[in-house]
Amino acid sequence: MKKPAVFMLSLVCTFSLVFSGCSPEVKTYTDADTLIECQAGDEFIVALPANPSTGYSWEFQSVSSKIYLVEKTYTPDNADNTLVGGGGTEYFRLKALDIDETEFWFYYSRPWDSVPLETLVINLKVS
Repeated sequence: MKKPAVFMLSLVCTFSLVFSGCSPEVKTYTDADTLIECQAGDEFIVALPANPSTGYSWEFQSVSSKIYLVEKTYTPDNADNTLVGGGGTEYFRLKALDIDETEFWFYYSRPWDSVPLETLVINLKVS
């Protein structure tokens, strides 16, 4: 009775190991990239230098419903976080939902500013 259970468990573990490394690598772009080309369903990351301790952060905006913001995270440059006022990088994980040619924007500003300090426009071509 134990042999089928052990066989089934080993089969599940084998498949898990084989297929766990099959997910495609998520490409990361920076503020130097003004054109992103990908396939429908692909996820990609836009990494932008930021310093939220000054009140500034990046905000994502798109008029297309075919691009989706999966998550926004921040990683400080100083790993132990002891540098007061130190900057880091904001990461925007985005997903191209369908075929489209559009553009999207990132605005670097403080919540109380009416005009952003910086604007970044990225063109997206999804095939």
